[in-house]
Amino acid sequence: MDDFMDDLVYKKHGKGSAVASSADTSSSSSGANSPLPTLAQLQEKQRSELIEMAQVRFGIKGSAVQINLAPLQIHLGMTQKEIFKALLDAPEAEHADQVLYALAKGEIDADMANQILASLALLDKFKKIKIES
Repeated sequence: MDDFMDDLVYKKHGKGSAVASSADTSSSSSGANSPLPTLAQLQEKQRSELIEMAQVRFGIKGSAVQINLAPLQIHLGMTQKEIFKALLDAPEAEHADQVLYALAKGEIDADMANQILASLALLDKFKKIKIES
């Protein structure tokens, strides 16, 4: 049975490496046409999509929207810790919207906004975990 499992793994790996090496050969011969985007390209696309989504959501891009958020003083020079401290002044339900609004207005960059939104999502999940004693 172990030989059977090893055989499947090696065949699959062999096919994958053969496909990868033929893809490498074809991509180098085809020139600029890269079948898969690089990590940097994916990250840049994610940043631009996050900014665009935030701008559309808050009416900075597209139609006007009425915004009723607690006023916060978030700016580009702030650290992540300082932004979290500022978010404490806003209702908890507004935290993600505050980050997106600051991003849409250009008060924080997309990388920082992404990190803060991920942290807020994790904190929300931790709050939902019930500890049984």
